[in-house]
Amino acid sequence: GEQVRLTCAARSHPAPIVTLARGRRVVAAAVYEPQVTLEVAAAAPEDAGEYLCRAENQHGESSLAFN
Repeated sequence: GEQVRLTCAARSHPAPIVTLARGRRVVAAAVYEPQVTLEVAAAAPEDAGEYLCRAENQHGESSLAFN
């Protein structure tokens, strides 16, 4: 029931597209911004699981999974 804030950030030139996904579903995205934040007002057990932070631009991509 507590508030949870997840932030996914990356630096690149040119600026990246940053996404935060849970499973195959993108839950937050920022286009040409250095970070994206997802806020869950009241976290519940069904919010648990693996999330994927991904940053990409025309030169490549990088990602990091976390629980």
